[in-house]
Amino acid sequence: MEEGDVQPFVKPIMTRKLRRRPNDPVPIPDKRRKPLNYLLTDEQIMEDLRTLNKVINTSPSSPEHLPAAPMESPSQRYEARIEEGKLYYDKRWYHKSQAIYLESKDNTKISCVISSVGTSEIWVRKTSDSTKMRIYLGQLQRGAFIIRRRSAV
Repeated sequence: MEEGDVQPFVKPIMTRKLRRRPNDPVPIPDKRRKPLNYLLTDEQIMEDLRTLNKVINTSPSSPEHLPAAPMESPSQRYEARIEEGKLYYDKRWYHKSQAIYLESKDNTKISCVISSVGTSEIWVRKTSDSTKMRIYLGQLQRGAFIIRRRSAV
């Protein structure tokens, strides 16, 4: 080789041949344990029922079995639910952009428009000052807020 002759030394590119791994087998359940038998005979079921009835009949209704919170009368509970982006309240359906009156417990009546209906709350916009309020479904069910229809003028 002379000075003017430049012949590059090119090595052939080596590619690695990787072995393919077989797919991992499905884990085999542990066969050492004996399967549990959950089936009861009719006699065992009847015996359990007799025992439960004896316990229920002999124990007086003690205060710890009563609910801690006093139950509200049905007249104070309102039916309210949200389905498909609409509010069902007091046997009527309400939807987005509908004009309503919102009454609170302190007997204030606010003129509003339903801004949006979420999964567990509704947003209303007051027509007086355009502020938004969030009202939860639970507040409607408890009667903290009452919704009335308002004819759109």
